[in-house]
Amino acid sequence: MDFLGLLLKAGFHRATLRGYTGSKSSPYTEGALFYGEKLVDATAQDAIRSQAEHLAEPLPEGACEPGSA
Repeated sequence: MDFLGLLLKAGFHRATLRGYTGSKSSPYTEGALFYGEKLVDATAQDAIRSQAEHLAEPLPEGACEPGSA
C-alpha cells in the first residue's frame, strides 16, 4: 500500500497492484507489477508525437539500420 500511495502522490491515477511475479529477492521482499496512468499536457503530447513521427520516417537511401551489415 505504501508504493500505491507514492504513485498517487507522484500524480498517477488509476494506480493498482496488478499482481505478484513470484520472484523473491529475500524473505521480506516479493516482486510485484503495478499499473498507473499519468496525464500529459498538450505541450508534452506534441513533443511525443513529433518524436514518434521522426522514428517512423524512412531511412535515407543507402542507410542501414543499427546492427545490420
